[in-house]
Amino acid sequence: MRTTTNQIPQSVQMEHEEIHSTLVRATKATGRVGAAAKVLAEVLHPHFVREEEIALPPLGLLAPLASGAKITEAQSAEALAMTGSLKQELPRMLVEHKQISAAVEKLRVAAHAENAAQYERLAEQLALHAKTEEEVLYPAALIVGELLRARTGKK
Repeated sequence: MRTTTNQIPQSVQMEHEEIHSTLVRATKATGRVGAAAKVLAEVLHPHFVREEEIALPPLGLLAPLASGAKITEAQSAEALAMTGSLKQELPRMLVEHKQISAAVEKLRVAAHAENAAQYERLAEQLALHAKTEEEVLYPAALIVGELLRARTGKK
């Protein structure tokens, strides 16, 4: 991943890391859980990478924007580029969420059938995470872009 001026909020970064590490463990499981986890990892990984490139770093500007803190030109320019990309790619990202959701459900069913409670919890966590992204994180990132555009007068 490239270095950015704008940093993903630590809470969001930690959640992504926890999901990723648990999913990696699930891919090493035997039986239906391992197979379902591998399919999920294939659809989830590129999505997570793109989120961490364009959707999540602008969220690091929420607190400074809310408090009126100074935002550098570099931070603003980078966030505007990211949120512009997010706005264009959002329909595709939401389609990806549907694909991820189907893979998550297969993992949940497999984990339930194999009494693998930790992976059933992972599936539940991922389902909630996707809703949080759709309802809160993506809109918040887009609002960061709108606020920066209004402050800088850029279109």
